[in-house]
Parts: sequence; C-alpha cells; structure tokens
Amino acid sequence: MTAKRGIAWAIAGLLAAGIVVALLLGWRPLGADGVHELDAGDDGVVVEVGVGEEVVVRLEGNATTGYSWQVTAVDSAVLSLRGDPDYESSSDAAGAGGTYTFHFDALGPGETEVVLQYFPTWEEPSATAGSFTFTAVVG
Repeated sequence: MTAKRGIAWAIAGLLAAGIVVALLLGWRPLGADGVHELDAGDDGVVVEVGVGEEVVVRLEGNATTGYSWQVTAVDSAVLSLRGDPDYESSSDAAGAGGTYTFHFDALGPGETEVVLQYFPTWEEPSATAGSFTFTAVVG
C-alpha cells in the first residue's frame, strides 16, 4: 500500500467514526428544506434548529379511544406549535389507529424542552400518560 492510499484510508476511517459518534450523541441532520423530522424513536433527542426552520413530530395513536397526543410543555417564544396536530388514520377499518403530526416553528433564539403526552381528552395528564420529549436549541 502506498503512503497516499494509507492516508486516504485513515481519513475515511476518521470521517466514518465521526459520523457514528455524532449519531450516537443525538445529532439530527437537517433536511434539505429546513425541516427536522422526529418520531417515537427520537424520544429525548436534542435538535439544533435555525430561526425560521420547522420541527415535525409524528407519533402513533388512536383517536377512536378518546386518547390523543397533546403538547403539555414548550416555550412558545422559542418554538411555537402551528395550529392543531394533523391526524391520519392508518386504514379505513373501524377503530384503526393512526398518526398524529405536530408542526413547530422556530421563532427566536433560545432553548426549550418540548413535552407531548398521550392521555384521554377528558382527563388531566398524569404520570401514567405516554410521553415524548425533545429539546430544541434555536439559534
């Protein structure tokens, strides 16, 4: 192996290791259109967002049960929920579950923890409610 080839392999290895470390630490790549997409597997992640960008959260649920995902904590000066969440059923079958989609707009610099909880609409959230949390760092 030549010295140039050895150096190329070393650089490629370092780049691959850096990507693995970044992913393990919760780095979320930015979509090409300024949209950061999260789902249940991203619970607890920290997302770096630019002012004017969007965070989209998709969570499975079942509106026919009376339970729904609701935002229970967010600093709306930093990250603002855009309207009500969208709900799309996964099938036409009676009682089928589906997906709730939340759209958040990054309004100003700062950091906010966003908490979504899954509980019946006629009750207050409790420790037994399902939850999803992420932290948005807007800069």
